[in-house]
Amino acid sequence: MGVERPAGTHPMMHAGAMSAVVELMTEMWGLLTEEQKKKVMFLRMDIITQWMEAEISNEERMNEVKKKAIADIRKVQEMMK
Repeated sequence: MGVERPAGTHPMMHAGAMSAVVELMTEMWGLLTEEQKKKVMFLRMDIITQWMEAEISNEERMNEVKKKAIADIRKVQEMMK
């Protein structure tokens, strides 16, 4: 279970810093053209996709470690019989 937080925030970011970033981004967003907004959203989606891919990769590595641990436990069980 993960900690719920606003979309696009990082768990290590200080709340005050996050507030300042959100305020700045809100101000800047109003200055962008529609084309620039599309580019920013595309970049954001790309970052989110990369983050999700990294999470999947980490989970896959952990699953491999767990599979190896299970295999090692079974070897020890066989040796103890």
